Amino acid sequence: MATLEQLESQIQKLQRRADALRERKSAEAIAKIRAMMDEYGLTTADLAKAGLGAAKKRGRPPGSKNAGGSGKGATGSRLPPKYRDPVSGATWSGHARPPAWIKDAPDRSAYLIDAADGAATAKSGAAKKGARRGRAASASRAAGAKRATRSAAKKSSKRVGRAAARKTARKHAPAAA
Repeated sequence: MATLEQLESQIQKLQRRADALRERKSAEAIAKIRAMMDEYGLTTADLAKAGLGAAKKRGRPPGSKNAGGSGKGATGSRLPPKYRDPVSGATWSGHARPPAWIKDAPDRSAYLIDAADGAATAKSGAAKKGARRGRAASASRAAGAKRATRSAAKKSSKRVGRAAARKTARKHAPAAA
């Protein structure tokens, strides 16, 4: 039976052999790669362009649509900013998870954006929203009028026939603007 010392020495010998074999195999692989790069005229810059060089960063690039966070350049939030970090200039709307720069603040009022800045931002956002609502409301009113006309025509068609329904539909149709 082998002693513990003998087993440990065998393990060390096998480990050295495995390391030497790994070195030899990796040197062969590197030589093959260099030969192929020379054959096709590739450089390490070409590998980096193809995304094969340095490890890629995870996530979306800053400033892209739906980028995480609410720092400068982020366009993910539709709410106007309510708080601003005086050091970095990053903003936060006050909704969702608070960013690290305000998370542990005992009094967040120190980070509030001035009323004039916030009002201007909120006003421009409200004006845009109101304009969208105006278009949507007028479209919905027109659609409602069409529906009412159709339902009136359907009711009368059941009662008096198609000719009367057409007359009723023309009579109740909104005037073209």
